[in-house]
Order: sequence, then C-alpha cells, then structure tokens
Amino acid sequence: ELVISVLDGYNVCIFAYGQTGSGKTFTMTGPLKDRGCNLKALTDLFARSKQRRSEIRDTITVTVIEVYNEQIRDLLAPPGAPIKKLEVRRNEYGNNHVPGLTTVTVQGDHEVLELM
Repeated sequence: ELVISVLDGYNVCIFAYGQTGSGKTFTMTGPLKDRGCNLKALTDLFARSKQRRSEIRDTITVTVIEVYNEQIRDLLAPPGAPIKKLEVRRNEYGNNHVPGLTTVTVQGDHEVLELM
C-alpha cells in the first residue's frame, strides 16, 4: 500500500529510529541477497510505475536526510555546498516538509542506490 500511495501522488517517508547498533541500517537496506524494506519498496515502486506507463507517466524524485541530535542534514547536497539550516515546516495543505532539500529525479531503483 505504501507504493500505491506514492503512485497516487502522496509523499511517503520510510523512517527508522533507534539507538546505535539496533539494526536500523540492516532493516532499511539489508544485504544484497535479502534487501531491506526500503529497497523492496523501491523495486516494487518502479515495477508498478513501468506497468502503467502506457496510461500514466510518473515522475519519481528522491530526497535523503539524516536527523541527528535534532539537526537535519541534506545527504544529497553537493560536496562543498554551504551547510543550510534545515527545519521541518508545515505547508499550506497541513503537510510537514523540509524546504531547501536537494531533490533528484530518478528512473529506477539502481539510480536510488547510487545516491545512497
């Protein structure tokens, strides 16, 4: 249902929270032979987008952040770019977002993996 929501136009966030060493990265990414939840969702997302390409052309974009010690960091910002103070804001529709993030348009899960 997460993937369907993305294709219906909703913003989706897959979020892992926990102390250091608790398995967040393993759960989210997993090893190559047993992909984690975010990589499985990406594979499904691009497969479903391809299936409906004759009816609808999807544009899929990615942002990646890290929240650590209450600081938000843009993980896709170009190297050497000035560090911006990023904050969670509420838009006119009542949705939370982080303005000023680097957004990258992607065509497949392989491109997302390259970004990570």
